[in-house]
Amino acid sequence: MQNIIFLVVGLIQLIIAFIGTRNVLKHFSWYAVLVLIVVYGLAYDNLSIASGAVFGVSETTRLLNVPRYVIHALFTPGMMIAAWGILRWKGVKWAGNRLWHSLVCGLATALILLGSYVDILNLTLVPNETNGVVRYVNDFHLFRGPPIPAVLTIIVVLVLGGVVWRKFKWPWMFVGALLMFFGAAAPVILLQNIGEIAIAAGLVTTIIWANGGLSARPAPVAQPS
Repeated sequence: MQNIIFLVVGLIQLIIAFIGTRNVLKHFSWYAVLVLIVVYGLAYDNLSIASGAVFGVSETTRLLNVPRYVIHALFTPGMMIAAWGILRWKGVKWAGNRLWHSLVCGLATALILLGSYVDILNLTLVPNETNGVVRYVNDFHLFRGPPIPAVLTIIVVLVLGGVVWRKFKWPWMFVGALLMFFGAAAPVILLQNIGEIAIAAGLVTTIIWANGGLSARPAPVAQPS
């Protein structure tokens, strides 16, 4: 049953990614590309886990699981850069400050380096089977607990989403990040999946909104910074 959930979630993520791709083809932006790489990565993550039901504990499953870690390590922190870019698009003055922008990019780079050290340079995949779900997990742990790059990225997106909500009455980036934050901490896989769908949908719809494809009510008007 849980394999089916991963399959369905992966397909939903693909649909979200396709919707975002259509918008990017009309209104190209590197910020949007960063978001789409993450969303396509989430789709692959879920679909590769679902494939474990077909291939079981095997070299094929192990190889299919490798890109999961590479994508997360290299691109997940890019979400905070994209979220910052949305504020710049919408004319928030302090978001255009070079120092602040450099700090955000520096933090994202540091998290990418940390994630790469843990999940690329020291990737040690071992089979894990839980409730009929077969996947390979990284046996290397620099720190115990949830992955630091992912947690800090979600927190930054949550804060920036709150700014977008306050200034422009557009809540969906904040809501998506909030559901992802609590979903990631939940012991129930379904809640984790819902969180992943929420942050993907929240970021993609916010990118489309920032490009003028959707409307908030009332109409967004930047507040003095």
